Formats: sequence, structure tokens, C-alpha cells
Amino acid sequence: NTSPFVLLPEAVRMTACPRSTILKYSRLGQFAPIVRLLGNRIAFNRADVEAWIEARLDVSKEAA
Repeated sequence: NTSPFVLLPEAVRMTACPRSTILKYSRLGQFAPIVRLLGNRIAFNRADVEAWIEARLDVSKEAA
């Protein structure tokens, strides 16, 4: 059973982008929006992160 949320460390692994870049892009609307969990924990919607990754792959295929 996979969680619908991707925590920040997992998002870093999935995207190979640094934590600071993910947070910056999220704030700028260029990455999945931040979901605030309990306390200071933040996450992203798994479907949004996967869609972002797919979009990057599509862009790279078009450029090739």
C-alpha cells in the first residue's frame, strides 16, 4: 500500500533535484504544491510529483 503523499526526502530521491530546488519550484508553481502534514512535516501529492516527472521526460524526448 503506497502512501498518497511523497515526503521531501523521497521527492529528492525521485526527482534527483536538491531539496532547496524542489521547495523553490513548488513556491513558484513549477513543481507539485506543498501539502502540510502534522507539525512541520511537508509532503507532496504523489500523483502530482509523478506527473511532474512525466512532463520533464516528455520535454527531454522532444528536445532529443
